[in-house]
Amino acid sequence: MLISIFTILSRRLFKYFYLFSFYSIQRKDMILENAAHVVVIGSGLAGLTSTIEAARNGAKVTLIEKEGTIGGNSAKATSGINGSETKYQMDAGIKDSIEEFENDTLKSGGDFCDKSLVKVLASQSKSAIEWLSSFGLNLSVLSQCGGHSVKRTHREPDVNGRPAPVGWDIISALRKHVENDLKDQVTVKVNTKLTDMVVDNDRLAKIVTVDSQSTAEEFEADSFVLTTGGFSADKSYNDSLLKEFAPNLLSLATTNGKWATGDGVKIARKIGVSLVDMDKVQVHPTGFVSLEDPENHQKFLAPEALRGHGGILVNSFGKRFCNELGLRDEVTGSIFSNCSRLKGSQTTVAYLILDEKMAKDFGKGALEFYIKKKLFLVCSDISQVAAVFGCKVEDLKDTILNYGKDDKFGKKTFPRLFSLEEKQTFCKIDYLTIFTPSIHYTMGGIRINAAAEVLKESDQAQEIPIKGLFAAGEVTGGVHGKNRLAGNSLLECVVFGRIAGRHAALSNSVSRGF
Repeated sequence: MLISIFTILSRRLFKYFYLFSFYSIQRKDMILENAAHVVVIGSGLAGLTSTIEAARNGAKVTLIEKEGTIGGNSAKATSGINGSETKYQMDAGIKDSIEEFENDTLKSGGDFCDKSLVKVLASQSKSAIEWLSSFGLNLSVLSQCGGHSVKRTHREPDVNGRPAPVGWDIISALRKHVENDLKDQVTVKVNTKLTDMVVDNDRLAKIVTVDSQSTAEEFEADSFVLTTGGFSADKSYNDSLLKEFAPNLLSLATTNGKWATGDGVKIARKIGVSLVDMDKVQVHPTGFVSLEDPENHQKFLAPEALRGHGGILVNSFGKRFCNELGLRDEVTGSIFSNCSRLKGSQTTVAYLILDEKMAKDFGKGALEFYIKKKLFLVCSDISQVAAVFGCKVEDLKDTILNYGKDDKFGKKTFPRLFSLEEKQTFCKIDYLTIFTPSIHYTMGGIRINAAAEVLKESDQAQEIPIKGLFAAGEVTGGVHGKNRLAGNSLLECVVFGRIAGRHAALSNSVSRGF
């Protein structure tokens, strides 16, 4: 009797499971067949994030990239990504709050930040870290970078003594997910450059691109997400945005790749988008100077975490001149005011020194990478360091012995003091590098609202979005104000990239009857 009842129940369960599976497959096919088509332009972190979120919300996605490979400037990021009230902070016993993070960002940006965007950035930072962690990324190393009140900038630990470049690893993890897990929903087109946008009835209807063979192609879609990055390398002769909005910076080096030419901003201007803070260009205080090629205008970005783990800045006299954990614009200004040009060069430089314990805190694997690139000098004693500066040994020793005592530059947090030997009178310096301020980031760009919708240029008080057009990442403006905090760039890409991708996928769902 029991066997018969079990057999009947099993058959019915199998029948219901079969019908449910059949219905689910049919439903999936129906959704894919009728799915919104979203075109994402630019494949850095904002672009990859938008692509993933759009696909996860049922859209078919075309991801367009003008370069031959995916990644953009996001792959070059070194300091990490900010997050408040994260599990990593809690594990480390670090007390933080959304409000404190929000206040740090607003303070850094002066009176220029869009407070509604900052609120979204800070409140969604924890979920952004969790989202990235879901791709197998371990963001457990925490640094307190310039302008932050606590340790909240997350990056990866070294793996078996080898550095884990946070930007590169984030991009790699998301790229693999797109190429492997979303291959049925996402089409990737590289070497494809945006050349035009076409608006019809106040809605972006299509874009025009050209490939490496100069072949033009039009893309029509339900929604578009612009994630083409900033213009920190845009020194083109005719239409340079740097020349237009920050001509005083044209002579400086840049940490950006050659692709950061503001294409998205330039083309979006033609359809009447609103721009904001275009003259707010961040000069990062610490671009590495290679002694083998000091005049090269492409600089490796030196991680802010070097200072966040104790490294100090000195000038050619062996003297400190600033709070190493101050805001980026403050440190940059101090370098130009207190430092001299490298001998035989037109480049204004500062020097960073650190000892073995600081290096270990930062990550020896990462430091070894820079040593191999000949961007760090391994030092045998303090006299060798003084010889590089051209200063007196006693002056340099005095700087180190007094570091952390009644700091005249207003520094309140000292991540680590220098190791002292021989009855506290001998200072140990193990590593030395040279920095120069370099164009790093453009805070200005296309105005968006908290839903990542691109706004029209308008004299009216209310915000008027351009239908079907969203944006995220450095192509936008308003989040950072006059000065961006370290770690907020990658965070901005994830937070607003997710918002843009979701909204782009679902913006037409009502009309589709879903």
